[in-house]
Amino acid sequence: MGLNVARIREDFPCLCQDGAGRAPVYLDNACMTLKPTQVLDAMMEYYTKHPSCHKRAMHRFGVMTTKKYARARSVVKEYLNAPKDSEVVFTRNTTESINLVANSLDLAEGSIVLISDAEHNSNLLPWVFLCQRSGLLLRTFPVRPDGPFEGLQEYREWLETGKVKLVSTFHTSNVTGVTLPIREMVSLAHHHGAMFFLDAAQGLPHQPIDVRAPDADFVAFSFHKAFGPTGMGALYGKTRRLVELRPFLVGGDTIEDADYGSCTLSPIPERFEAGLQNYAGVIGSAAALEYLANVGIANVERHERELNEFITEELAKLPKVRILGPPDAASRSSILSFIVEGLDSGELSILLDKSANVMTRSGVHCCHAWFHKYDLPPSLRVSLSIYNTLDEAELLVRTLHSIVKHF
Repeated sequence: MGLNVARIREDFPCLCQDGAGRAPVYLDNACMTLKPTQVLDAMMEYYTKHPSCHKRAMHRFGVMTTKKYARARSVVKEYLNAPKDSEVVFTRNTTESINLVANSLDLAEGSIVLISDAEHNSNLLPWVFLCQRSGLLLRTFPVRPDGPFEGLQEYREWLETGKVKLVSTFHTSNVTGVTLPIREMVSLAHHHGAMFFLDAAQGLPHQPIDVRAPDADFVAFSFHKAFGPTGMGALYGKTRRLVELRPFLVGGDTIEDADYGSCTLSPIPERFEAGLQNYAGVIGSAAALEYLANVGIANVERHERELNEFITEELAKLPKVRILGPPDAASRSSILSFIVEGLDSGELSILLDKSANVMTRSGVHCCHAWFHKYDLPPSLRVSLSIYNTLDEAELLVRTLHSIVKHF
């Protein structure tokens, strides 16, 4: 069964806004998805019906918030197929989740942290800083700009040194859309005694994420890329891994008792959730996952693939266009990044916005090191979601043809 896109679009208020008499065409979903009414209503309910903190307050508002907060954690656990609610830690975003682990790990000096060379800065810089201050070594395996992923041999060779203690890499690239063979990579890492951290920020809204299937030690994602509120993310961690971490943010709710020289940490996950939480955000995040589950991830995959295939075929007709990543749209999830020779991607993005109200993303997409390594100019990224239509795809390619032929 396909998506009823017209019905879905009714759930997103900002799609009803007009820009210069035209409905907005939002194609920057890899950065942030739009928010459906169901999520907005769930968040507003917190502020209008029980605006209080959880656990600490025993009055009616506090009890309601505590129940909603616990339920939200359970919703995330069920969506990820995690074994326990306590293995879900609420954070502000994927960036914070990665920093939490990087700042709480205890790895021996000389150990290797292995990442791809195409990581988002959020999965590069925490490890760079960790290695600089702790004597760990940072190494990379290649994700090249053209074609499918072919870096598995280099990945295997690093693991065979026996020095890799942690692998941290993306599920789906935010630049090329390529999805790594995560199950095989996790299996190889564990076989060689290394932990595995999966950055699922670009995977969660578009493909099934079952934490038991790849068996990663940690999985992180952000809700703002999955129809949820901004400033909300989650970290899944296996119980035995979470209890090994030493919290680097401490304060309210992270401890059970304290005196002037010591404290008793709260159990997981509370020991990692310092201070007053974003209760509306947590509740809205659960509503976002329920919305996504109701739409059906298989329907999401099919719809986005069909749109990506159409745009890819049309771009192939344009001269001087280079698509980053696999040439096959089905291997690029919801993402299509490309470079037009002789045309600045920033100017192209502005032209699309001003001439047709088409919103895209230009730049290096927080992957500065990768663009430098392969000597690439900034690209234009089109990223799709459930509310995008074939008419919007046709408008995009028609406008691109019109712009490119004048340069």
